[in-house]
Amino acid sequence: MADASSEEHAGGGHQEAGELTPWDRVLLDRTQQGIPLEGRPFAALARELGVPGGEEEVIERLAGLRAAGLLRRVGAVMDSHALGYTGTLCGAEVEPEAIGALAAYIGSYPGVTHCYERENRYNLWFTLLAPHRALIEQVVSGVSGQAGVRELVELPIERRYKINVAFRLGARGSLSSTAPEAARASAGPDARERAVIRVIQNELPLVPRPFAELAAECTRVGVALEEDELLGELVRYRRVGYLRRVSTVLAHRRIGIAANGMVVWSVPDEHCDRAGARAAEFEAVTHCYRRRPADRWPYNLYAMVHAGTREECLARVAEINARVGRYPYQVLFSTREFKKSSMRYFCEERSDA
Repeated sequence: MADASSEEHAGGGHQEAGELTPWDRVLLDRTQQGIPLEGRPFAALARELGVPGGEEEVIERLAGLRAAGLLRRVGAVMDSHALGYTGTLCGAEVEPEAIGALAAYIGSYPGVTHCYERENRYNLWFTLLAPHRALIEQVVSGVSGQAGVRELVELPIERRYKINVAFRLGARGSLSSTAPEAARASAGPDARERAVIRVIQNELPLVPRPFAELAAECTRVGVALEEDELLGELVRYRRVGYLRRVSTVLAHRRIGIAANGMVVWSVPDEHCDRAGARAAEFEAVTHCYRRRPADRWPYNLYAMVHAGTREECLARVAEINARVGRYPYQVLFSTREFKKSSMRYFCEERSDA
């Protein structure tokens, strides 16, 4: 659970990107794109990158970066829509003295993956994923009724234009690619697939044969798999859309990418898809969504822009806005991070999760 003591002030007290070695940058650039789905993935990376110390050095480097807090995680990046989950974004106008306690309450929900204080009348924002709409409505209602909440707007996703966070460390800017809305099978993952997903969403072991260890864990929980069978499953999950990649995920504030701006535009409905596609073309944009506006919040196009400084972020936003179409917009910078975590899928099915 997040609490006031875990609040992270943007840009404060973190290791700078300049402290990374050139080799760290190469390794992180590559592993953000994906870790090979094969028996000895770190040996494959060592061969590809020409690492003198081979597999052992790759593992040691990643373990060191994780221990230093520069990696948020190493593991599977799943696609929530393809798995059958629905998502929403909420902004709450909260009395300043109540923000810490409310953030702790919001952060106690497993489906809340991000919670930030932002510069706006709606000063506390959070994202929420759930397997069905009724649970989202229950959480939103619960938050709305908490002490100190003056007003809350809920902004469900209507269309996704881009999501794929990867920060380029060997050069300036972010490295991201557009991602169309994932295919979603009518039934979603079956019980066996859900059991496997509960295992593979755990941290990838930094050992020579990490997928063998995950396969052994699958077998332990009742889905008998050998290493090659699990790798086959992962390839299939990627093909059907459940899995986007297995990769490193950076703690980007700790490497000096400290400015986090959520840009919101009010775009006429008939132009929103074109504007969203244009915004998604920019490397600086890591997420881009169309969302249903609220009565007192007319913004329907959202993009996340990250940069080293506030000034750099604003300069990027100006370029994006010129390309999008110069519609009314705001930039909401985050000032405190209360919670940032990866979603744990299908854990609601287990009493011990």
